[in-house]
Amino acid sequence: MLNKFFVSLFSILFLFNCAGSGAALDKQDSLLKKLSMEKFGSESQIIYNSDKSYSLVVKQEKSTVKNPNPVLQFFVYGLRKDKIVFEESVPAGRIKWITRNQIEVVVTPGTISTEDKKLYGYIYNVDLGTKAELNSQSVK
Repeated sequence: MLNKFFVSLFSILFLFNCAGSGAALDKQDSLLKKLSMEKFGSESQIIYNSDKSYSLVVKQEKSTVKNPNPVLQFFVYGLRKDKIVFEESVPAGRIKWITRNQIEVVVTPGTISTEDKKLYGYIYNVDLGTKAELNSQSVK
């Protein structure tokens, strides 16, 4: 009987804990969407890192004939610090989390040689606030 009580109590506490973290994430999403609207003025994408300690908020228009390389705008928001920790805009490119605390920003150069297989851009460490160039890594 006592065993059933502890199992029931644990189940209830687990459910409340899960519901609480979902509400906190909804609140963070709402805050980030509001901040994104203030900064970018239109739709953006929110991408959390693996432990949800940082969020990457990205805006990039769709490619068109008149604008084949649209500007990539983004900022990294520190959820524990409750502030923007990094903000950048690059002429064109793509961005993604590569580790819990690093983003990879690949910039699309304006003119590309058929012999040029280099990646242009950098890796940014959000914990340390440092950039490391991608240098001459090959495109895979």
